[in-house]
Formats: sequence, C-alpha cells, structure tokens
Amino acid sequence: MDQSKRLAEQIKQTTIESKLTSSFNEEVIVDSSITCLKSTSRSSIYSMTLVGKQRSIPIILKVYSHAKYKNEVELAIYRQAQDYLADFLPQVYLIHKQGDETWVFMEFVQQVRGRTSFSPSHLDYIIPAVAQLHAHTYQLSQDSSHHLSSWNLPVYYSATMAKERRKYSKKTVSFIERSLQDDQLISLLAPHADSLLTIYKKELFMFDELCHGGVALTHGDLHMQNICTHDVSKKEPWDIQFIDWEAAKIGPVWFDMVVLVELLLGFRKDWQADADAIRKQCIDTYVKEMNSHGITFQTDPLKLYKMAYLQRTLEKGLHTQLRRIFDGRKGELLPYHLEKISTWGKELGIYQA
Repeated sequence: MDQSKRLAEQIKQTTIESKLTSSFNEEVIVDSSITCLKSTSRSSIYSMTLVGKQRSIPIILKVYSHAKYKNEVELAIYRQAQDYLADFLPQVYLIHKQGDETWVFMEFVQQVRGRTSFSPSHLDYIIPAVAQLHAHTYQLSQDSSHHLSSWNLPVYYSATMAKERRKYSKKTVSFIERSLQDDQLISLLAPHADSLLTIYKKELFMFDELCHGGVALTHGDLHMQNICTHDVSKKEPWDIQFIDWEAAKIGPVWFDMVVLVELLLGFRKDWQADADAIRKQCIDTYVKEMNSHGITFQTDPLKLYKMAYLQRTLEKGLHTQLRRIFDGRKGELLPYHLEKISTWGKELGIYQA
C-alpha cells in the first residue's frame, strides 16, 4: 500500500472528518484521492479534496515528523500566531496529533512560481506584503508584555543563535581551506581566501547598524515557492500568503529583502545588467511601505541592504554554496557571492584586497 492510500485509511479511522466538518460549518468528507507533493525526513506535504454537499474544497495537509527543531518553529507560527498573522498565512483548518506526528490541514494556496513569466516589476507586487509583515511585528521582540514573546521563536541576537553562527563560521573556514586544495575551486577561491579568512577570524561581518535598523518577525526563506497569492494577473500589490515558516525568527528585517531580491538577481543572469536599478526600485518600494506604517530608517536603506547581504552570506550563504559543491551538487551562486563580498565588502570596509 502506498503512502497516500495509507494516509487516506488513517484519516477514516480518526475523528478528523468530524473536526473538519465543524471547522467548515458543513458536512465534509476527505476524498480518497490524495497526492503527495513533497516528502522529506522532516515533513510531508499532500494535496487532497474535501467533498461537501454542494462543493469540493482543495486543501493541503502537512505532516510533521516528531522532534525536529525546525518543525517546532513553523508549528509555533501555525498554532500560536494564526490569528495575529492571519493576513500573511494560509488559513489553518485543523491541527491534529497523530502518534508522534502533527498533522496540519490548511488552505490550498498557489505558489507564485510557475504561474507567470516573472519579471522585476512583479517584485513591486510582493514587497509591500513583506513590509507589512515586518511592520506588524516591528520591535515587538523588545516588549516582553506582547504575546510575540510567548511564541518561543528563535531570536537572531540570542546567545543560542550566536553560538550557531560561530559553528557555521568554523565550517565555512574549513571549506575555504579545503577549496584551496581542490583543482576545480582553487582558481575561484584563491583571490579571495586571505580576505575571507581575515573576515571570519575577526568576525567583521556583524554590522551593528542592522540591529539598530529594526528587528521583527522575519520569514527567513522568501523564494517564489514560499510566496503564494490567489491572482497573479493583477497590476497592483497582491494578496500574499507566505508558507514554509521553518526558518522564521525575530531578526533584522533586511535579511528577508536580500533573500527575496538579491538571490533572484544572482540566479537571473538576464536581470544582472539592470541589477542596480532593480535593487533600487525594490528598496524604494519596501521603504515607502514601511514609512506608511510610521517606520523610518536612520541609516541609508541601500547601505542596510548591502550590510544584510554581506552578513547573511558570510554567515550561511557561502557555507551553503561550498557544501553543495563538496556534496557533488551545483553551487551556482558561489561566483556571485564572491564578487559581491569583494565589491560591497571593500565599500563597507571589511574586505581588504
């Protein structure tokens, strides 16, 4: 029996259908045709249909494995923040414990990816929602009386995450040193190795301005597979739902922007000739929306953006690309990262050629 059929039988043996009936205020049953969209050791995602008397309702079931830390982060969002963040999440219909697993039945929302020929102008329809998310929780982590503190989300400036950053730095240094012994990588890494090793040794990639520039709830992984909307044809800001919150944390708001914008620029070589203009437009759109919520930045936003890119890339981005290469996969962004670390690092005084 395959996984989907087994799941359908499990659902029939529980009270799930009656609970979903209560959630929808109409009698529904789960159609036995269930499709597995994705499965990893951490979680599995299924699409299914609820059948009512007069309509069929597509929904998503996400099954979380037991005792996975990143699962707990996303579950905290769905369990404790659903009402407060309703404008930014798919609707959750039911959270059900099934043995060691947690099953979350939620609204089916369509990812942006693959639904339109994506151009830089589409970022103007997404970024306002990113700014609204940040504005909604801006600086609240400093207010112990606010219920955000009860969500138990990772905090970027905590001792725990500082320890994690040091661990990644050591691994990245090891990868850089290993690259200098690799025939395929030495020509790419050698021009940057001394500067990079100095940056890691002196921890030059932590910018105080990012902390002072504001912290909020950040998604942490804003690529097109994690950004959903009902209608991509509108020529105005879209209604956005964010999914896959496992990297969420309370941290500098500019990290979300560099993941959304700069990583796209890295992958989309056809955009790179216009990168400065695209970057400026995206930053202007973000700042304008934040300003509309009464939030201003004392440091030049473009400088904050570059700091966020350097800090995030030197913390994890470089490590990710090198690890992928040594695992026998592609590290497509490695040349882009090295060029930007060199250029912006010199500009901001941390990269010495």
